[in-house]
Amino acid sequence: MKKNIIALAVASAIAAPVAMADAPVVYGIANMAINTVEDSGSNVESVASRLGVKGSEDLGNGLKAIYQMEFNIDLAGNDVKQMNARNSFVGLAGGFGTVLMGTHDTPLKMSQAKDLFNDGLFDNANTDGGALHKGGEVRADNVIAYVSPSFAGIKIVAASVAGTTDGKGGTEDSELADAYSIAAMYGSTKSGLYLAAAYNGGDQFKDAEEMRISAQYATGGLVANAMFQDSEANGSNITASAGYKMGKMMPKIKYSTSDLDNDTNPSTIAVGLNYSLGKKTTAYIEYGSFDTDAGAGDTTTTKSSIGLQHKF
Repeated sequence: MKKNIIALAVASAIAAPVAMADAPVVYGIANMAINTVEDSGSNVESVASRLGVKGSEDLGNGLKAIYQMEFNIDLAGNDVKQMNARNSFVGLAGGFGTVLMGTHDTPLKMSQAKDLFNDGLFDNANTDGGALHKGGEVRADNVIAYVSPSFAGIKIVAASVAGTTDGKGGTEDSELADAYSIAAMYGSTKSGLYLAAAYNGGDQFKDAEEMRISAQYATGGLVANAMFQDSEANGSNITASAGYKMGKMMPKIKYSTSDLDNDTNPSTIAVGLNYSLGKKTTAYIEYGSFDTDAGAGDTTTTKSSIGLQHKF
């Protein structure tokens, strides 16, 4: 009897890939860190941990349906927005490109070069205290987006955002293009030269026109990039970072400086080290300082993070 059970299990395992060819794929990131902020103490925090399911169905004639549902999961239990939607959509893909509807990062956000300190204390969205970058780091609701095929290495990504915000604290009738975002990207952030330019505009972004230019070069273990962003409402920013992978280790550094309309002119410098414990598991340590001109004098706040990330 035991042998029959084992034989049945083996047969099922062999047949599963065929039977589940269109089955959804479950994926996610579990990321926890001990974060310390000067004069505020230390805490154990979930760092953009997430759970998602995605998949596609072949519709024939080169057309397929695609879908993804991704949610924030706070492993520390501190986030009142537990299970809020991240990039979640349904769409169609074919030789013409990809069209999707749902919640998604704007093309401007998608265009950025690789953030070596992504999601943590020194994420791009945090390097100027959120005054500028959070405008560019938008994951918008009510999105209709289009991703073109690659033409000589260039992809065009465009999105319209429907909503009721008029940008002045009131509301008005919703239109499909209350806001819009467009980006042109060349190459890949994984290797070689990568260049991108992007633009945001419209009421959903509070009438703030934003533009972003990114450049990156990656070869061997080296990744080096720079990004310039300008916002009509806030000011401008330059961010540069570099990392070099040596075996299981990757030391990294980041510098960001902003020229904001409120004259605080914050800057950030951070250093870190990633250590690969396995193909999908990384331990990391990061340390940096945030400097701000508050009018009465410069203020400096140091922050550090020791974390463990596992992808599945």
